Amino acid sequence: MKYILTILTITILGLLGGIQVEAFDLFEPDRGKPPPSPSPPPPPKPKIVSTSKSKSKSPSKPLTSPFLKARKLPPPRPRKPKKLLPQKDFMLVGTSQIGEKRAVILKGPDNKEFIQRFEKNIRTPIKGYDNRYILVDVKAREVQIEYPQDSPCRKDRPKKGLTCSEDQKLATLKLERRKALAPKRKPVVTPKPPRRQTARDRKREQERKKRKKLYKNFKRQVIKDEDVPPGMRVVRTPFGDRLVPLK
Repeated sequence: MKYILTILTITILGLLGGIQVEAFDLFEPDRGKPPPSPSPPPPPKPKIVSTSKSKSKSPSKPLTSPFLKARKLPPPRPRKPKKLLPQKDFMLVGTSQIGEKRAVILKGPDNKEFIQRFEKNIRTPIKGYDNRYILVDVKAREVQIEYPQDSPCRKDRPKKGLTCSEDQKLATLKLERRKALAPKRKPVVTPKPPRRQTARDRKREQERKKRKKLYKNFKRQVIKDEDVPPGMRVVRTPFGDRLVPLK
């Protein structure tokens, strides 16, 4: 009897379990759909080979790229340095100072003299040269001029008293003592040959000799004042003195 009751209990529980499963499947969204396909297996992991072993077995080949086969461009040409302008030099002629006011007399590249003022130790562009040359310093018998970059001071001019700095930016002008000028040589005058005497010249020479002989014994008459008689006066001439009556 107990055996029969146990079988009935198991049968009833099985029927109730099936009803619950069917009821649950009724409300699921995936009901009636085919089961999902199985996911593909993961790809095999690549084998890691150490570099030491790969080098010993076979040398590795460099990777090739289509971009490496492009035509190689020529290397860039070096830029040519800019051509420098000729060096233009000045010559110091004189300096003057009155208080803080100073001035210099310069001779320019065109060999013309001019006066340039320099006041309060201020950098002053030299007039007439588009502010390219600048007067930097003025001392007794010495000045400094700054040259432009495209026309630096490259060569010294000892005859002009000019010395360039090592960086070729500054030129120092000194007032050189000039040598005494040599005296001018007098032109050599060659005597002219005597003029040929003509007949007229010979006649004049004869007359002169006659007058000389005629006045050879001539003596100029001199009348002293105490020898003048009353009522007369003395008239003195190159040929002698003579008496004339008083009027």
